[in-house]
Amino acid sequence: MGILRLLLFIALGILIYRMWRNWRARTAAAGATSSRNEGKMLACEHCGLYFPEQDAVRDGPHIYCSDAHRLAHRQG
Repeated sequence: MGILRLLLFIALGILIYRMWRNWRARTAAAGATSSRNEGKMLACEHCGLYFPEQDAVRDGPHIYCSDAHRLAHRQG
């Protein structure tokens, strides 16, 4: 009876450890996702692509997704 009880406690410990590890991984992933999604999304005036505000290339009041699109929009 002692060995059966020991095996039960070991199995219970493994189950609790796996549940804790899974919970920790989910909370870390949720934190990474929310930090990535912070900020406003803007549309490029040349191609219409939406991109994060911190990646914007500005030319006066105009906003572009890249310097190449800023130059292309200026040329017509």
